[in-house]
Amino acid sequence: KATLNDNNPTNEDPSAADWENCLNELKKVLEEDPSNDIVAFLKESSASSYEGDKKFHMLAAIPDKQKRRSVHQLMKSTIFSSVALADTREGRIRVWHKKFEGDMPPDTFTGARGGGDKSGSSSKNGVDRGGKGRNNKNNKGGSWPADRPDFLRFVLYKENIDTSTAAKDVVRMARLNPKRGISFAGMKDKRGVTSQFCSTYRIEKEQLLAVNKTHEMPGFSGGGNTSSKGAGVLRVGNLSYSSDEVRLGSLGGNRFDIVLRNVDFGYKGTLTKEIVREKLGTAAKALQDVGFINYFGMQRFGKSNDTHEVGIAILKGDFKSAVEIIMREKNDENSQRVAEARKTWANRFVGIDVKNNENAAKDAEMKCAKSIQTDMGRFMVCEKSIVSTLARKPRDYKRAFSSIAKNMRSMFLHAYQSYLWNKVASHRIKTGGSSDVQVGDLVLIEDKSLKEGGGGTSGLKGKAVKVLDAEDVKGGKYSISDVVLPLVGSKIIYPKGSSGEHYDELLKKDDISKADFSKIGNIDKEISLSGDYRKLMCKPSDVTFEIKAYQ
Repeated sequence: KATLNDNNPTNEDPSAADWENCLNELKKVLEEDPSNDIVAFLKESSASSYEGDKKFHMLAAIPDKQKRRSVHQLMKSTIFSSVALADTREGRIRVWHKKFEGDMPPDTFTGARGGGDKSGSSSKNGVDRGGKGRNNKNNKGGSWPADRPDFLRFVLYKENIDTSTAAKDVVRMARLNPKRGISFAGMKDKRGVTSQFCSTYRIEKEQLLAVNKTHEMPGFSGGGNTSSKGAGVLRVGNLSYSSDEVRLGSLGGNRFDIVLRNVDFGYKGTLTKEIVREKLGTAAKALQDVGFINYFGMQRFGKSNDTHEVGIAILKGDFKSAVEIIMREKNDENSQRVAEARKTWANRFVGIDVKNNENAAKDAEMKCAKSIQTDMGRFMVCEKSIVSTLARKPRDYKRAFSSIAKNMRSMFLHAYQSYLWNKVASHRIKTGGSSDVQVGDLVLIEDKSLKEGGGGTSGLKGKAVKVLDAEDVKGGKYSISDVVLPLVGSKIIYPKGSSGEHYDELLKKDDISKADFSKIGNIDKEISLSGDYRKLMCKPSDVTFEIKAYQ
């Protein structure tokens, strides 16, 4: 049989005959639709111009064990091995393009020895998280010393790079195992001068320090975003071996140095230095003594402030509206090219009777999607996934939305949870103040992640709450710093009284029920919304401040 390797030793732009051969072999194992979808994904990903976010295609659950085994064996055959890999996650097969092999998780199951569905850990690189003395290909000296801890802990310093991008750069520059990468406790923004603890598994210090040599820039002397003229700066240091891995969520908090310049606090009288110091000092003292309302920041809702609207549509199972919200024209669009593409999309059905001529509607949408594919910006991963899918499957909005990466699909739903939380937080402060607890408040009585050194941000696990009654309030055991509000989900408890009623009012306004959060698995099998609890007030520790006048 002809194979991609036979016809195309360089693996660039396989011919139509190559793809046809792949499709024919797939149809011997799978139905026509999933076979077409796999080949379309691999073909699209093979293009040198491909910038999409989708790295694998996930098949629907296959009950037949022999059928699953056959898919894995086919992906390992010479027909597919040059362009594809397959693994199993949560009982479903994922087909990856070969170029994304480095992004496959380290605990993935690749269907070895017949492609079963066990959920154990395997890796072609022979790296295992547990066990002393195992070989590690990153350790050029051979086996890892038995008396040395497994993890190399270090500080990652960066400017003008977000944590995710910085982590990928470290892996590339230090030539680490891309499947294992580096681990960190939380994300830090691109726009900041930040340092954070990270760790990597069984690596010599000298190998990691190569990052500092690789990332040197002529004339760099540090000192913030402008010092590097907008370029990214990356350094590693403070290296030491540890038995503990730095894990996501095990974050005690963040320490900030913040400067506010040209402060305008709305004073209408004649300003004097004394008044300025008094007003600013009062505000800073309030931050010390009371803290601030623990709102979710505006970035949670997207630059157009509509991310949560997509979440509402998904909870209703309205994929068409979800796609339209993502793709519609935006008032704050910076790129003229993108703005024109959105306008073209909005007008794709002009002159077509969509209700009575579905074929014409499909044809118009397919042509439009193909025409604007290259106009979407580099970081518009959701839009690009949608357009790419609709260029092949017009008017299939569920498929289009599902082509977006899982973490991004979850983001829309989390945005709606955050939107509700912010609204109820404002209501609670307005009706009950920011100083005292009241009957009906929810308080956190246990959070095991805090005991383990974390910041209490790791979901519902280990958390327990109670609803305060009159006796609790009178007893004075709890303070406003103990009060939490739930992120709406299937497994949370709601506060009583006005705050609890406000959740119901907000959900009713959006035509959403609490039960919809339990049913999300029927809409998107990869996502669950169990909920969480978040502190109403945040009181930072070790707050100091000074007021300086400058010219």
